[in-house]
Amino acid sequence: IEPHPDRDLVPGQRRAGTWEAASQQTPEAAEHLQWMLKKELLGQDMLLMGPPSSLKRSLAFEFCNLLQRPLQHIPITRDTVESDIKQRRELVDGTSVYRDQPAVTAALRGHVLLLDGLEKAERNLLPVLNNLLENREMRLEDGRMLVSPATYRELVAESSAHEMHSLGIVPVHPDFRVIALALPVPPYRGISLD
Repeated sequence: IEPHPDRDLVPGQRRAGTWEAASQQTPEAAEHLQWMLKKELLGQDMLLMGPPSSLKRSLAFEFCNLLQRPLQHIPITRDTVESDIKQRRELVDGTSVYRDQPAVTAALRGHVLLLDGLEKAERNLLPVLNNLLENREMRLEDGRMLVSPATYRELVAESSAHEMHSLGIVPVHPDFRVIALALPVPPYRGISLD
């Protein structure tokens, strides 16, 4: 496992990359980690659903620690809005600038994005999340457009990387993954994901 340039964002540095640390979990947790590793090999995102406990989050942290993958975390609440996912406008030295939020940072740098509490996402947030998950696309307020690596390669083949850069079209990093944590609704309170 090669160290990631953003290794300071890898959870649990004291046990970095050891299977022994992961195997000290319960047999059930080890099975979940094995399933997560298979999803990683397939290049697929993950949804961990279960009753309220810290197990889901611990599995996500252990997964990132095991593979030395940096983690960006977004706790989803009823008050989470698009700017918490994409970009937020801030004043810096009297000038208004857009700051990338965790989802954009994770997509561009190849981090793991942890969406914690997906069942709490309001309906207006779901299309933004769905487009990022399904298509690896997101239009940003600063004019950039995130596209999947495959789409970007097709566009560059038709024109050039320089032209794509001038148009603000940016590829999502191929190592970008999403781990979503959710409670089953019902029996727990929240918005059904169907």
